[in-house]
Amino acid sequence: NEGQKFFADDMELNTRTGELVAIGNVVFSTPDARLAADRVVFNTRTRLGTFTNASGIASLGERGERDRSMFGTMEPDVYFYGRTIEKIDEDKYRIDKGGFTTCVQPTPRWEIVSGRATVNLNDYALLHNAVIHVKNVPVFYLPVMYYPIQDDDRATGFLLPTYGRSTYRGSSISNAFFWAISRSQDATFF
Repeated sequence: NEGQKFFADDMELNTRTGELVAIGNVVFSTPDARLAADRVVFNTRTRLGTFTNASGIASLGERGERDRSMFGTMEPDVYFYGRTIEKIDEDKYRIDKGGFTTCVQPTPRWEIVSGRATVNLNDYALLHNAVIHVKNVPVFYLPVMYYPIQDDDRATGFLLPTYGRSTYRGSSISNAFFWAISRSQDATFF
């Protein structure tokens, strides 16, 4: 299919049904995403499939060229991994026992892990039993979490909590709410 490539140690393709089974060092590449897995069962006609012990990276558009502010913005890529990753639509993935981050550091400063998640690229990530990890330390649990990953950098919602320390105020934890009022207006409430 256009722009999609598979690489693996061993592959079988059923030309009648379009089912591809790939085992060992599997890499699935598209113009906007790349997934690596131990095993894949993929239908080349529907372009849907299941990746086992997988990790991936996807581009969220041309956002890396704009200035970044502290609130309401994200990095240009999303990294995700899971025991299984199902490609359930063109840009939609279901992750079982995994996580994701938009931090582009070689060792990400933060990530969100969950028992089950749905990542809809350029729109949102919906996580169940989510735990926010900062430098591999669990800091916050949410039974359900909606995390916007829109390509326009503007989504109304709560920002990640921040921890601070000063001699005047002592230790503190704060949270903010970002409101995308319109294309040219926004507000952040602390």
